[in-house]
Amino acid sequence: MKLAEEMNKMAELEEKYAIKLDKDFRGWGNPAVDSLIETIALDSKKHAILYRTAAYLVEGKSLSIIDIQYEALEKSLKTHIETEEKMIKNVKELASKVENEGAKKILMEIYGDEVRHHPFMKNLLKLVIKGETITEEDVFNLVFRDLPTHGAPGPMFE
Repeated sequence: MKLAEEMNKMAELEEKYAIKLDKDFRGWGNPAVDSLIETIALDSKKHAILYRTAAYLVEGKSLSIIDIQYEALEKSLKTHIETEEKMIKNVKELASKVENEGAKKILMEIYGDEVRHHPFMKNLLKLVIKGETITEEDVFNLVFRDLPTHGAPGPMFE
């Protein structure tokens, strides 16, 4: 089996797992438990997308986008980065006010996600502003240099 096929198979498994998890545990009557299970399912969906992206790269497909796409992506990324900066500040302040340890851990998990995503978004924006084709090396650096724990459980689960 080719490497890309293996990655696509992993993507399918992640998608099936997300659907099964959602089906098996939806509506247990506790909104907090339902929400936490949903976040695990969303992570599996995210992993499926990342597997498909990795397969795309392994197949040697082009990562180039047209100028109008660059402009739209640049605008969207700038807005997202500004919003994320506010969210990082706000969630940290909110967590400092919360006494419930479970709620505090959840808020700090959100904070950790935002902090991990921030360099990824900034570097993706630099690539977009650069106005060149995004290379396989650029994507590799975004995923492995700028977002080293992407998809990994954070401190909440240690």
